[in-house]
Amino acid sequence: MSDEVLENEEAAATSQVVEGEEPAVEEVEDVVPEPSEAETEEELEEGEDEGPVIEIIEDDPAQVEIDRLEGMVDELQGRLRAVSAAYQKQQSEVAATRDRLKRQAAVQEELRRGEVVSGLFEPVENLRRSLDSAKKGASNEDTIQGLELVLKAFMDSFGKLGLEEVPGKGAAFDPNIHEALTTMPVTDEALDQVVIELFAAGYRIGSRLIRPAKVIVGAYQEPVGEA
Repeated sequence: MSDEVLENEEAAATSQVVEGEEPAVEEVEDVVPEPSEAETEEELEEGEDEGPVIEIIEDDPAQVEIDRLEGMVDELQGRLRAVSAAYQKQQSEVAATRDRLKRQAAVQEELRRGEVVSGLFEPVENLRRSLDSAKKGASNEDTIQGLELVLKAFMDSFGKLGLEEVPGKGAAFDPNIHEALTTMPVTDEALDQVVIELFAAGYRIGSRLIRPAKVIVGAYQEPVGEA
């Protein structure tokens, strides 16, 4: 190249710099070398060593069964405690009810005794008056009448309490209300197994026998000499 041409090119380049134009710069791409297969395997091994280790633990069937049975035991114990508490409460209520009934029965018994005693006041007073009359020289007839009044007063008082005398002399013998002390031979067939004599009266209240009547019962015997 001639000197003239070189001078012209240098002048052009100088003028471009002066005018503010930047010279073109050839772009260079950064080239990153690919890792080799050995380096990749080494990095993978290092990564495996540094990462967290996850261990999978399977449940022990025996322990699972033990836990289930322990849960059942706890549940049954809870039920047992509830039943025991309910039973104790019920027993306390039963005991309280029994005590209350006993107190009520005691009160009723006192009232009943009071009724019995009050019913005997009048017969006792009549008996005292009869004794006073006998001491003052009353006749036998007056004494008998007084005692009959006393007996009647007693029987009336007993009757108000529900006491009644069981059938006596002339009634058919009944082993449910009569106690036969002995038998007496009779020649009348109508008197066979009939109360001939009353030794002690018997009493009952309703259907309950208080005391059987002590009696002598007739036993039929064919008269001697009859064919």
